[in-house]
Amino acid sequence: MTTDKDNKAHAISTGLSQFIADFRLATLADVTGHGTLESLLSNGSLNSVIYLDKDISIFTGALAGEKQLDTANTIGLLKVNNQAEIVTLASIPLDDNGRIFISDTDIPSAFVIGSMSRDSKWIVIADLAEAVRCYNAYCKIGIDITVLTCLVPSLFNRTVKHFAEVQQVTIMTTSQHKAKVITPLKGVNVEAIICEHTLIYDALEFNADYDDLIADAEVIDLQALGKPKPKPISQTLPPVKTLTSDMMPKLLWDYASNSAERLSVPIEYVLMPLMVSLGSLIGSKLSIYPKMYDNWEVVPNFYGAIIGNPSSKKSPSLSDGLKPLSHLVALAKEKYDEDKLEHDTQKELNKHMTKAAEKQLSDLAKKLATQTDDDAEINQDDLKAKAQELAESKQSDELIPEIKRYVTDDGTIESIGELESKHKNGMLVKRDELTGWLASLESESNQQARSFYLEGFNGLGSFQVDRIGRGSVFIDTHCLSVIGGIQPDKLEYYLSKTMKGLGNDGLIQRFQLMVYPDPLPNSKERDLPPDKQSRDAIYSLFETIDSMQLGDFMRYGANPIDDYHKRPYYRFTDEAFQVFMNWYDELKLRAGDAEHSIIAEHLIKYAKTVPSLALVFHLVDCIEHGTSLGAVNLNALNAALAWCEVLESHMIRIYSTVTDSANIKASYLADKIMKMVKKGADKTDTTDWIGHGFTARQLIRKGWKGLTDADDVLNALEILVENDWLSWQEIPSTGQGGRPTERYWINPKLKAFI
Repeated sequence: MTTDKDNKAHAISTGLSQFIADFRLATLADVTGHGTLESLLSNGSLNSVIYLDKDISIFTGALAGEKQLDTANTIGLLKVNNQAEIVTLASIPLDDNGRIFISDTDIPSAFVIGSMSRDSKWIVIADLAEAVRCYNAYCKIGIDITVLTCLVPSLFNRTVKHFAEVQQVTIMTTSQHKAKVITPLKGVNVEAIICEHTLIYDALEFNADYDDLIADAEVIDLQALGKPKPKPISQTLPPVKTLTSDMMPKLLWDYASNSAERLSVPIEYVLMPLMVSLGSLIGSKLSIYPKMYDNWEVVPNFYGAIIGNPSSKKSPSLSDGLKPLSHLVALAKEKYDEDKLEHDTQKELNKHMTKAAEKQLSDLAKKLATQTDDDAEINQDDLKAKAQELAESKQSDELIPEIKRYVTDDGTIESIGELESKHKNGMLVKRDELTGWLASLESESNQQARSFYLEGFNGLGSFQVDRIGRGSVFIDTHCLSVIGGIQPDKLEYYLSKTMKGLGNDGLIQRFQLMVYPDPLPNSKERDLPPDKQSRDAIYSLFETIDSMQLGDFMRYGANPIDDYHKRPYYRFTDEAFQVFMNWYDELKLRAGDAEHSIIAEHLIKYAKTVPSLALVFHLVDCIEHGTSLGAVNLNALNAALAWCEVLESHMIRIYSTVTDSANIKASYLADKIMKMVKKGADKTDTTDWIGHGFTARQLIRKGWKGLTDADDVLNALEILVENDWLSWQEIPSTGQGGRPTERYWINPKLKAFI
């Protein structure tokens, strides 16, 4: 919005332009004998110098409109503001005893010698003669400068501050006058060059070397002098714990650690898909009752995710973690091929045998129809037996073998439902990138799919998938596992909507095995062979569990099925049960004290995760030792609780990307700013933020990680301003209208952090 002040300035500028249009440009003949003005016109400042053949008017104040006597037959210098708009006029007498008159001193302004380009160095000098000498001296050595002169010393500080609003300006003085110059300009965007005795431009007139002069001078950033000391910005993602070898059976650790070492990735990247696939393999074949008497039943299916940037090797890690399950898929394919070949062979045999059987049946039927009671050789039962043999042969042709399925990559809920109805223990849904999957479940038209996955986490309920025109699929035991990878920025976008209450139905909280580890320091590519022993051991484990039936589980200490238990099951030992119950009570208290409801909901779901992990660890221990270890013991529970601590630290990190988003974004921006400060400013570069400042819009255009959303950027900037990393300034609009510009300046004192 254009303010009254802007309108006034514009009106004055317009009136002044009309006024000076009546005067002609000055010529060298007009200034003969005035050395300073002669030099000024000689160096090309022609358009800003006019000849005043009559007295000029005062434009503002109580005397506005009155003529200023004794200004006729003088030289007029057009003065501009920091937007290069002509705002006032100065009268320079041609005799040495005359007094300089400025028509309007209310508006900060300067007479400009040079182009006023942002690429040049701006030097402010009060006296016109010194300004001309300075400009000539710098031009002589080929340095591009703009000299701004306010013409009278009393306006110097005000002029410096005004032009420093848009660009750093330079002032010069000697050691004798250092304090007098610096004190009133502390905190202003000014570079002060303090020479010992002689000003630089004075020395340049005598062919002194500029580099030597600058080296001997004291250069002070006055803006830094007036700035407060920045407070450290160290807010980063909360630290996370890592899984260690004592938190799981050795068989699992050996395989995962070898894979992680070969890939140069955090071990969690391999362990999450490994554990999810192992839980999906057990599925609803086996369960645990965490309480001693209650009928609360848990099956060990998991939802998991690994979080990392595009270059963090999420896909290879997923592949390695799922290789034991992929091994079963390959075995199932081999068996299917064998069964299919046998079926096709038998079908071909049946085709020929059927023809013979049909002829035999026809002959028997004819014979039965023509024989008499006295010479009866066959009866109705003989005919029926032959017909049954023929029907069984045809029926076997229809029993086409089906491949055993363990995992699906991109199935619809209808296709997954059909797989679950045929393979009763559950199904693993693998998505290399979870972003698209989560986005698809946001659609209003896809709410049945969302319910499908929400209910599949429980692992024990039933579900019915209705298909238009094709009936329904009923899933007796709806047990799903999900695993995939996701990028931090995309997960943050999803979480921000969820944590604001939009679509918070508990889906993301079901991802209990979700990790966001630190990348390995200085991780280099390695070329290591797979550990054949650990690979064969984990493959054997998966094969064993895949083939286990009721009797096998009972041999390893599971309780048998009965009228109240549909599947073999375990309970905790007395010692482990007491530890679990105490932990569960503490969990509920912590969930009640959680700062955000989504964190509370995530915490409370650990009540399913911990028993599930303990059950998996216990079963693996039994298989590894080849014997029953009884009920789920304290060792297995402690390992599960240790996993829970690690997973909770990752959960806090993940949700902090939203709960502490502003501080984290501010930290991102602080890192970028420190890199600029270390690099140093290039005052000839208008895109250099050290010398010229920057706007929020310029920052957004950079497209830096986590700093592309306008609200995020403004919040980060606000925090850096509060911590004195940045200062904020509103640059008024020009007299032509438009909104003010909000500009941010980097605190020069940040150099202390280098």
